[in-house]
Amino acid sequence: LQFMEKDTVAIIGPQSSTIAHVMSHVANELQVPTLSFAATDPSLNSLQYPFFVRTTQSDLYQMSAIAAVVDYYRWKEVVALYIDDDYGRNGISALGDKLQERTCKISFKAALPPGTTNSDITDVLVKLALMESRVIVVHVSDPVAGLMIFSVAKHLDMVADGYVWIATDWLSSYLDTYPANSETTISLQGVLMTRQHVPDSDQKKAFTS
Repeated sequence: LQFMEKDTVAIIGPQSSTIAHVMSHVANELQVPTLSFAATDPSLNSLQYPFFVRTTQSDLYQMSAIAAVVDYYRWKEVVALYIDDDYGRNGISALGDKLQERTCKISFKAALPPGTTNSDITDVLVKLALMESRVIVVHVSDPVAGLMIFSVAKHLDMVADGYVWIATDWLSSYLDTYPANSETTISLQGVLMTRQHVPDSDQKKAFTS
């Protein structure tokens, strides 16, 4: 606040959607633009946060893509597995809206606490194993927690025939940055994932040239 009230022209960042929410409230009050390269939470919109500028795509796009896949294969119902924070809740809310547009739905929302442990994940996955829906969407902000989910799922024999696992772009972003070891690769066999994509345009060519 001390710097923002004096000479700050704009804020670049933060990387986390959760922190971006907090920063955007302050930026609104002080009328300081906030430029984020990574915050994808769909609730960070220009109507509520007029000084927030997003240079990446909102989660609405990937949730729309997941809903299209679910509808194409006529699965109709999915289970949403997410971390119980602003990013997780708002992303899953967007997924529910996009599924509803295609007469599909989230049959169960399984929320894991921030800082989740193997024990937390095991308890939730055991519960999910007893449910009818076998299509599970994993939406987390922390890739460590996400990889723990798949490791536990592999141990419980849930990454197998009869299950469909869909990971949002946290997984593709992580794998682009950190090559997976053999153990991680085995636990991710068959997992579908979304990836950020910027369509070709004159503006994109000008930016990259």
